Amino acid sequence: MAALWKLPIVFVVENNLWAIGMSHLRATSDPQIWKKGPAFGMPGVHIDGMDVLKVRKVAKEAIGRARRGEGLELRDELRDLAEKAHYAMRDPITALKKYMAENKLASEAELEAIEKKIDELVEDAVELADKSPVPARSQLLENVFADPRSFGIEPDGKYRCEDPKFTEGTAHV
Repeated sequence: MAALWKLPIVFVVENNLWAIGMSHLRATSDPQIWKKGPAFGMPGVHIDGMDVLKVRKVAKEAIGRARRGEGLELRDELRDLAEKAHYAMRDPITALKKYMAENKLASEAELEAIEKKIDELVEDAVELADKSPVPARSQLLENVFADPRSFGIEPDGKYRCEDPKFTEGTAHV
């Protein structure tokens, strides 16, 4: 996404030759990670991270590119206005409302009442979500898998995430 939007970002990949619990050589199709940048239109540079002066030189060049705005493109709209207008004309909700009005399936007042009711329901749902407490850790895997017993639930019905060791070595959940 950063390359697509041409954002002024410097990515640094520190390769310690391990991918979580296995050798980096077994975890990627191309162990030369720096080669992946150019595939996305981003420069890729391989340097010895143990050479502080070389890291500094390459970092200064990358930061300079970002600060100069090379590759940076900002737009007020993510989508071209003509494209946006084209799809707005094809909006399925607008088309259905027009069809319903033309075929006397609903009056303008009824359609406005429906829209108002939808807005109220959405606002109520947002308010409820904002006021609700954070779910318990034991609910972490609820409604995540089509067959929850295949991963997160033990035979006794308890979620594996209730075991403190379940997320050991990962970000705190």
